[in-house]
Amino acid sequence: MAWVPFLLFGIAVVAVYYFQIQRRVARRRAIATLARGLSFEYFQDDTAEITGMAFPFFRQGKGRKAQNVISGTHNTFPLKIFDYEYYIDSGRSREYRRFTCAVLTIPAACPQLCLSHETPLTRLADHVGHHDIELEYDDFNRRFQVSGNDQKFAFSLLDGQMMQWLLDTDTFERVEIVGPWVMVVRRQLAPAVWLDLGTWLDAFQTHVPPVVYSTFPRS
Repeated sequence: MAWVPFLLFGIAVVAVYYFQIQRRVARRRAIATLARGLSFEYFQDDTAEITGMAFPFFRQGKGRKAQNVISGTHNTFPLKIFDYEYYIDSGRSREYRRFTCAVLTIPAACPQLCLSHETPLTRLADHVGHHDIELEYDDFNRRFQVSGNDQKFAFSLLDGQMMQWLLDTDTFERVEIVGPWVMVVRRQLAPAVWLDLGTWLDAFQTHVPPVVYSTFPRS
């Protein structure tokens, strides 16, 4: 009967694998149903090559993959929402990180800008000379790290009203802007609340100062 523990282990592995597949299938169905309700298109795979966009977030980790993409128009602006994952390889194991992201297209040609949360590591980097963009609002600087290649754009976008709104609606992992695209990143969300990302991005674009559209117009 020495084989019994091995048999039980094999059954457990098969059961776990089966339930993982069932969860993925159920998630795809729920997202496809959401897309139909919104009159959006649904794509199981990244046929639009979203991960080829110039967002720095898409250069993190290995095995980068977007899937379960829904695409359509939200309050007159093109919107995509999708699952995204990558992994960190420690040499002994892989740590997978899974997110839900949304990308809104706005009528501007923005320089690259990334907004993420300050951490002990980013604060240490500031002390050794790798400074982010410092704004005039101390509460904002303490909570967020702002990086980009155009300080003028950062100061134009992140005026007092925008900074306060971001502080008040801080439920995101990061926000990135490049060209006409604004992306918000959250830890993986249930499909039932995906449209919250579209609502958040819609509010974001209403807080974009008019000077951004006049100084960085989309050609």
